[in-house]
Amino acid sequence: MKQTTAMLVTESQRLTTALRTHQAKMGECGEQRRRIWAELSSRGITQKRISQVCGVVEHTVYTELRKHRETGPTMQ
Repeated sequence: MKQTTAMLVTESQRLTTALRTHQAKMGECGEQRRRIWAELSSRGITQKRISQVCGVVEHTVYTELRKHRETGPTMQ
């Protein structure tokens, strides 16, 4: 079935809305993860260990902890 221009515009709008929704959720998840990683770090868990259990490179943990320190803790 060939899609009409109107169908393509509608689908484009739907996908844009979905991307914005997911982007906002990803931001929330990132903030929560930074708070948790900061707490783990304060309890003596190394960045290397955090990276291993989360399946990310150690530099990601370092960067996220730095962001957390720079922006300060946010309200939960």
